Amino acid sequence: MKVARIPVGPFEANCWLVAEPGAGALVVDPGADAPSILAALRDAGEPLRAVLLTHGHLDHLSALPPLLAAQPAPVPVRLAAADAAWCFTSLNDIPPYEPVLEPPASLEPVEDGGEIPLGSLRLRVLATPGHSPGSVCFFADADGSRPPVLFSGDTLFRASVGRTDLPGGSWDELAASLRRLAALPPETRVLPGHGRPTTVAAERELNPFLAQPD
Repeated sequence: MKVARIPVGPFEANCWLVAEPGAGALVVDPGADAPSILAALRDAGEPLRAVLLTHGHLDHLSALPPLLAAQPAPVPVRLAAADAAWCFTSLNDIPPYEPVLEPPASLEPVEDGGEIPLGSLRLRVLATPGHSPGSVCFFADADGSRPPVLFSGDTLFRASVGRTDLPGGSWDELAASLRRLAALPPETRVLPGHGRPTTVAAERELNPFLAQPD
């Protein structure tokens, strides 16, 4: 598995490109700057197999229409139903982003425990509500010399966590989600929706929200 980080948009959200040689690529959270994402896809040399959304906030999906339009065939877009219910409406208006008011025809729900395959890679869906009702993380088990990897969206950041004061946010739900993530293998590499990567071990030690999630 090859992973590239693409910081996008005025909030510097992380878009992640995941490539499996010979199997294709996944894009996680195309928040803005479709040209940069498309350039990274071309550099990877792999066809786009799916777009994964950790949650529905516009800074994580605003590049979705041009990204999909550039593909030669429909590409599945995977998002939890709890966020799909509102994120393609005016409720998701976050200036200066252009609103995305039409759900893609290829939208498919994800559920806790589901798997997204890419060649031999399997990304497991972990429901982690709190930042938004349908927030999820995508987890890949260790494989050979590679440690486990967690695409944590806006649930867990380096030394911080996602805010819960936006519509649909819940601190109680986020606290439960953080406990779930804290139980992952300590060597798990955490690739968040904003900021630099970290590990579960580092966050257990340094992140006050994981140390005392209640």
